[in-house]
Amino acid sequence: MSKVGSENWRTHARIINKVKGQPMDEDKRILLIEKPLDEVVNHTKSLSKWMSVRHPLTRLVSCCQDKFRNGSNSSKWENDDLQTFLFPALLSNGLVYKSQESSTWREFLAKTNTSVQLLAPKDDRLRWSVTFKEFLRHVVNTFESGGEVNKHWITYGLICSPCLFEYDYIAKIETHSQDLEYMFKKFSIPSNPQQSVKTRGSVLGKVTKDFRYYKTLPLELKEKLYNIYQVDMKMFGYDLPEDFWNTP
Repeated sequence: MSKVGSENWRTHARIINKVKGQPMDEDKRILLIEKPLDEVVNHTKSLSKWMSVRHPLTRLVSCCQDKFRNGSNSSKWENDDLQTFLFPALLSNGLVYKSQESSTWREFLAKTNTSVQLLAPKDDRLRWSVTFKEFLRHVVNTFESGGEVNKHWITYGLICSPCLFEYDYIAKIETHSQDLEYMFKKFSIPSNPQQSVKTRGSVLGKVTKDFRYYKTLPLELKEKLYNIYQVDMKMFGYDLPEDFWNTP
């Protein structure tokens, strides 16, 4: 699950226990996921299971800040990020990559079998980035189009299957430090409280700042977002900001 603080858990465990490498690349995990689906499911159900969540609205903000450079007008993107994040979002909004003759953009259009008109250099639709509102329109579009939804904004219900797996523990990024200490003690995993302090920050203050991103959004877009993420919010006890439905 992406953008819910799970990397903080893995990093903490690696540092404290002096373990190198990525848990996602471990041989045991690779061997498991290569087995038939029913064996994977049955094995997973036999383990202690926990998942990490955060408020769906702040998760979207985190994704925009990280994967979409928070809307900054920078041409310095890795090719993989361009093709995975920026280019699809541009097309969702009827926009075109500013370097429209670049090989990366042309390769993406060819790979996705997409035809785009060549625009005049000063056309406003030529862009290096997308705004937060445009990013959210793209998010909504990925759900409504019936195609593949990116793991960074897919719903918890779709990717973690909480109705199929009976999770033993639910950790929240809003209470990360407390949850980390509890879980590590529960499973006798060596821990260092000072290490968790480094990842704590001003969590509640950050949540409040993240909610401000939604203040200027049109009502129609807010309604679509709520329809997508309302089950996640209800399932894990998250409420909308008090002024969410206010419009400018």
